[in-house]
Amino acid sequence: MGEKAEQGIFQVEYIVLGLVVLAIISIGVEPTGNETENLEVTHISGTISLSTQSSLEAFGLGEFDPYADAEVELDSSGVISDGCVTCVTPPVGIHINGTVNISNLTGGGPGLGYVEGTLDLVYLREFVSDGFIGREWLTVDWGAGDQSRHWEIFMLHSPPRWSPDDRDLAAFVPVDGGKESRTGPWLFVDVMIDQALNVQGCLPDSSRCVGSPSSDIKLEATRNIASPLKSIQHPPEWVQIEVISTNNNSPTIMSDIRGLMELGEQVNSSPWCHEANQEIVAFQSWNVSANNGIVISPMSTWLDALTLPSTSFTPAGGTWSEVDTVNNLGCAALLNDDGILRLGVSFQT
Repeated sequence: MGEKAEQGIFQVEYIVLGLVVLAIISIGVEPTGNETENLEVTHISGTISLSTQSSLEAFGLGEFDPYADAEVELDSSGVISDGCVTCVTPPVGIHINGTVNISNLTGGGPGLGYVEGTLDLVYLREFVSDGFIGREWLTVDWGAGDQSRHWEIFMLHSPPRWSPDDRDLAAFVPVDGGKESRTGPWLFVDVMIDQALNVQGCLPDSSRCVGSPSSDIKLEATRNIASPLKSIQHPPEWVQIEVISTNNNSPTIMSDIRGLMELGEQVNSSPWCHEANQEIVAFQSWNVSANNGIVISPMSTWLDALTLPSTSFTPAGGTWSEVDTVNNLGCAALLNDDGILRLGVSFQT
């Protein structure tokens, strides 16, 4: 795989950098002594060392040197979405929102060494039967002035993806009063006296992080008795856009993700997006090889170690389309040979 595709992989992985903190919600821990007590993470605080260039790029800070510090203060709650007319069961998931303040920024020129940002993240899954996921939605909004970013990801699994509840049994081994990940980036979790979780770990592509005390991630998660799920509006549906313009411009916003696909010849196919009423500046569609052997799996090793059902997708044959709009919104979509949307990814600055 070429350099461009490798860069694209890191961009896709860090689209869900916010899931690093989301993931501790799903860590399996020993019973507290009251087996009927169901605990959930309600607040996450701590620091993440942005030790890699790709982690900085996720926040729109790619011009700065690695090893800036991100201080997080985030609230978390379980949610159920309202308004999905095509769902078999109401999608459920997690909503995380709060502040992420980045300091010690160096190398990017004068006038900017500190960034105050807000993170708002929603992750939803539709269970079509016991333990099987039919569709997933991820929305990430990073608000920080000129460095603001917004992502939308949709996945349709056919056949449905199996997601057992007890994956943590194989993901961790007991070590020094806590749990340590068996494989992948180093991760250590221990339960404190008040049932809070203390989490340390390494970012997926960190070259210097080998474990405590040099960990990239140092977080504490407060846990309380689980509350009823909060109702939220379902993410916007992806729709096919009728293109009237005859311009021959090539889209560029989603080019990194395009590098993950084994594209063939260009074809005449209308693009897809979750925003239908946008002025289009460029669009294009291609055939996709059915045997490219690529698996799109954002931060899968880290998330699997944390027992969060990782977002994994293997592109099959079909049609890949991209569209850029006048509002700096880029949408990319993968359709199977029957014209059914399997994957949708959008990015907007």
